[in-house]
Amino acid sequence: MVYSYLGVTKFDFNRLKSLKWTALYIVFLLGFGLLLPRYTKVVIAPEISPLILFFILVFIKAEQNINYEYLLKFFRYTFIACIVVYLSPLFASEMTYLFAKGIVFKEELPSISLFIKRTIPRNTGFVFDFRIMGGQLGSLYLLLLYYLGKKNNYFDLFLLLTITITTFSRGPILIMLLLLIAIYGPQRVKITKKSLGGVVMFLGLFMVSAGVYLYNYKSEVIKKYVATYNPFAENNAISQRVGFITYSMDYFYKNPFGQGLGYMSSSDAGHKIFTGYTRHQGRIIYKNYYYKVTDAYFAMSLAEKGIIGFMLFGLSLVEIFYSNRNRVSLFFLIGLIINLIGTDIPKQGFYYLTLILIYYSLSQNKTLFANQPKISA
Repeated sequence: MVYSYLGVTKFDFNRLKSLKWTALYIVFLLGFGLLLPRYTKVVIAPEISPLILFFILVFIKAEQNINYEYLLKFFRYTFIACIVVYLSPLFASEMTYLFAKGIVFKEELPSISLFIKRTIPRNTGFVFDFRIMGGQLGSLYLLLLYYLGKKNNYFDLFLLLTITITTFSRGPILIMLLLLIAIYGPQRVKITKKSLGGVVMFLGLFMVSAGVYLYNYKSEVIKKYVATYNPFAENNAISQRVGFITYSMDYFYKNPFGQGLGYMSSSDAGHKIFTGYTRHQGRIIYKNYYYKVTDAYFAMSLAEKGIIGFMLFGLSLVEIFYSNRNRVSLFFLIGLIINLIGTDIPKQGFYYLTLILIYYSLSQNKTLFANQPKISA
């Protein structure tokens, strides 16, 4: 009865074979998690459940029932709403209030980073997380346009680019940039009046947008933010996570086979991680300490899962995101891998399930292949 209720009429071993590494990774997580159940319970909902649900839904072919046109409209209307709300003069103060009073989440988060250099607000969107808004939902929006053969819908492109840029989240901006190169970059460079006009229009919009920000905010804030993209800068994106990375790698060296699931990401494990100083006008105000590892997924995974678990995770990642072996898949995977150095995307629960399920559905839907431009890896 349950068998027929799920819609499974026969075992599809080809599907099982196409996700063999993901299946092995799930088995590893469930088995390895028994070593430290006290800490494993912390990662069941955000990290393990999304993979299990993804595998079940793909196995019964439920991802084939996703209505792409409805999803595209959902992104379009919600992104318009997010831009309107972001442009409100009260956005910064109201967002700070919602987080500080514990209205958005169950706990009060008065010190959460919602601004660039305490000046420019980040667009948290309707999910109240600028990383998810730009990196995952913005990318899915663009991929929908690509796979549905609507990449020239410039209004949609404007919406998703505006949201991604106003999140000021470096990882999502990098992924978006790589996707844009993969989708819109020609096999051979051929300058025409139409393409030249498009480039001029894009640069014009960018310059106007940059001018508005520079007019309303101190240019020094923009300069400091842009400098964080420089891998050789003192305060770049990776150096800001160096405390988490160093701390996790020390534990990995102590035991290359892993400390146990949740050991690094549980605040109950008794960690005290020094991540630098908070300064104001050159003076040190206080030292920054965290009690669990957050935005450093690769280093955290090595410490928690060990070399075997980390290898299975890597194979599963390639299996899901590079299943459709074209340039778009390759560039997205590269951006995601770079992003995982300083984020914890696979620990985002429902939002990670949304990312992998929709992404896999789009890349495996053969009826959409005719809509795709001829781009090879």
